[in-house]
Order: sequence, then structure tokens, then C-alpha cells
Amino acid sequence: MASTCIDVYVKLSTGKAIELQHLPSETVRQIAQKIADCEKVPENYVRLKYQGKIIDKSKIIQYLGICAETILKADIVFPQDVAVMIQFLDTEHHVTLQTVDTLADLHQRIYALTGLTEAEQLVKLGKVAVNKRDLILTDLGVADGSVLIVTKKPTQTPGDNTENADEHNEVNEDFKEEILSTFDSRGRPVDVVFCFDTTGSMFSVLTNVRQKQNETCTRLISDIPGIRIGIIANGDNCDSDVYVVRYFDLTTDVNALCQFANNVPQTGGGGNGGDAYEWALRRAQQLDWGEDSAKAFVMIRDEPPHHKHYTDQTLFLNDELELLVGMGVKVYGVRAMNETRSTPFYQKLASRSGGFYLKLKDFRLITDMFLAVCYREAANGQLETFAEEVEKEGRLTEDTKTFLDELNKQDQAIPIAEKEERKTRYVAEGWWDPSLVEHKLPKYFYNQETDHWVSTPPTTRCCYE
Repeated sequence: MASTCIDVYVKLSTGKAIELQHLPSETVRQIAQKIADCEKVPENYVRLKYQGKIIDKSKIIQYLGICAETILKADIVFPQDVAVMIQFLDTEHHVTLQTVDTLADLHQRIYALTGLTEAEQLVKLGKVAVNKRDLILTDLGVADGSVLIVTKKPTQTPGDNTENADEHNEVNEDFKEEILSTFDSRGRPVDVVFCFDTTGSMFSVLTNVRQKQNETCTRLISDIPGIRIGIIANGDNCDSDVYVVRYFDLTTDVNALCQFANNVPQTGGGGNGGDAYEWALRRAQQLDWGEDSAKAFVMIRDEPPHHKHYTDQTLFLNDELELLVGMGVKVYGVRAMNETRSTPFYQKLASRSGGFYLKLKDFRLITDMFLAVCYREAANGQLETFAEEVEKEGRLTEDTKTFLDELNKQDQAIPIAEKEERKTRYVAEGWWDPSLVEHKLPKYFYNQETDHWVSTPPTTRCCYE
């Protein structure tokens, strides 16, 4: 009888990978428990993410869309004490909690302090109701010095339909939180990843960034509270001896980010009319995107991607882009140089994801573009303020004005005719339409064990039990 289990792969932040088998009807907590057993830590220390979002452990695997060969990311969160104030009526309770305590644990603590049962408690952190009882406090935003405001939920008056009243209140709070999270990035943390082409002359883009990177990153972290920045360096499949993709995950550590950018080497590229951009899109999906962050992925390149059959992984632009869109990542397609053949590629990245298509002719302007994109994602008028600064300081070249004007556009301002043209556009290139590829034998093969691309198929290792 065939097993109904599915293979689930869990990658820890240390790089360790664990393969598990689970029934679709099991809960995510059962996955977390196995990871905890492997790492010899309590289950509540394990944080699991799927497509950049922290997973509710109480949900069943099938409900969340976790299917065969899904890759989850796991972090081990070690406990730290946090001093918080719980305010109820006119009384302030100063207590010490742990970052790995769950909201359910917090409800018990509040009950001991106030006498309110969990069903009676409405807990707010700032103006936001906290109601995901299986999440740990650090993932709910509770930190040292946080103030939690507790009120008693309204009592139903006689004649009201009291059936499922507490559940209804919870659903209302969940619904309000979900609606609020769909608004623009105002007030939300910002995650921005810059993907640089390091082949040939394109490496000079990163060279220009290096000159002011410490000053630029320090400024952004000061101006945009909560911003995290990541970098992907992207070569071509033929560069596997150096790297095809090398990255530094999203961080607030300016020194570590600068050290990575300063030390990443140049790659050669294949000179074959394309680069491994589709592999960069795949790798971008595995970064530590924040669940509630405004997310932007900025691709700065000059060539189009490879076609679907270029490697044995059958990486197709549309598929990789759709996964990023599903994660809520906006893609900025930045076309460098004067290579117009690749323009539809960058326009597609932007239009499908709600990002922007930009042109960069002068690499010396990359720092201003870097800043402008981050301010655009932060909203709150910061892009307009930055544009005024650029003009006042005499840095407003024609190219700078072009990309600032483009970033100031709102999606609603795009003419309907242009939107329809983008939807129906067709490009007679193999990377756009795989049916146009005549020779479908892959040129490169991926060795998962070594994370290298080779031009001959790797030997298959047989395992016997």
C-alpha cells in the first residue's frame, strides 16, 4: 500500500537541512517537535517559516498548502528575559517574561494578575490587538520595555445572540488585523534586497556601491526604523567554480553587510546572451523576508534570463516570479546599459509584481537609486523629501530625474491601454516562450550536495537499506 506521507525539507539558519515525512492531516507543531528533538531544544524554541511567513503551529499541513518536497525554514530562538508592563484599568504590573513564551502563556499570566479569563481578555500592543495564541512573544513584537494594554471584552446584554460571542470577537480582531496589513507600507518594517550582476562590466555597479555603502546603509537604518537590507551577487552557470549566486541575508548589521559587499569577487559570465537571473529569483525566495514587512527585490542587470531548458532544473521566469509575488515581494527591474533586447524582461518583473521598471545609464547614480527605492518602500513622504535634497545639492541629472519621476508614479496612474498591452504582450524569445526552444537538452546540471553547476550530469548515488 502506497504511503500517503509527504516529504518535507526543513533548512535551519545554520545551513543544516533535515528531511521529514508527515501526513497532510498532521499539524505544523508535529514538524516543529521533530526539529526540536533533532536539535535537543524545547518545541517552543523552534520557529518555522513558509514562503517568508511565520507559520501558525496549530494549523494542519494541508491547510497551509505545504505539499511534497516543500522547503521550510527553521530558526532556533533561544530565550531572553524581557521586562514589560501590563496595564489593566488604573493598575500597572511590571513583569518579566521570556521571548519564547507564547501568547497562551501570557494569557495565563494576565489571569493571575487580573482575574480575567482568557476569553475575557483583549490584549493590545500599541493599537494592535494581539491574538495569535500559538506564536511566541518575540514574533508578536513584544520586546523589552513593551507596554501591553489589557481590557475586558464587552459583556453581551440580555437578548443578544451570545452563542460563539468570544469566538466572534476573536475573528473580528483577526479580520481587522488582516485588513490593516493589506494597506501600503506605511508604518511597516521594510525589507529590501539588491541583486547585482557581477559578470563582466556589470561588476562596476557593485564597485560604485562600495564607495559609499557604509554611509548609505547607516543613513537608511537611521531614517527608516526597522529596515533590513540584503545583497545577492549573481554570476552565470559557467561561473560555478567562483559562484553562481552568493548572498548576505536581510540584516540591520551595517558592518557585516559592507564586509560581504567588499569581499564578493567578480565573475566572468558566459557571453551567451543571458545570465542566471532565474536562479537568483529562486534563491530570493529562500531569504528571511519578514512576515509583515514591505518587501522589495531590486534586480540590476543588462541581459535577459536563460530559457527554461538551459539547466536540468527547468527554471522558468514566470514560475519563479509568481512565487515571489505570492510572498508579497515587489520586484524592481533595473535595466542597465543600453541593452534594449532585455527590456521586456525587466518590465515583466515590475508589472507582474507591482514594482517598477527603471533605466540606469550612469553607474555613478546607483547610490541615489539605492536610497530612492528604500524611501519609496518606506512611504511617509520620504521619497519626496529625498528628491528635494537631490535637487538642492545639485545632483539632479536627467537620468536621476527620470528614475525619481518613475518612482513617484502610482500604479493607478498607468493608462488602461498600457495595462492591457502589458497583459497581452508577447516576446518571441525562448526565455519568454519555452516552446520556441529547439534544443531542450540542458547545458548545465545542478549538484545539490555541492551546490554547484556542472556541464555533465552528476552521477546518481544509489542507496540501499
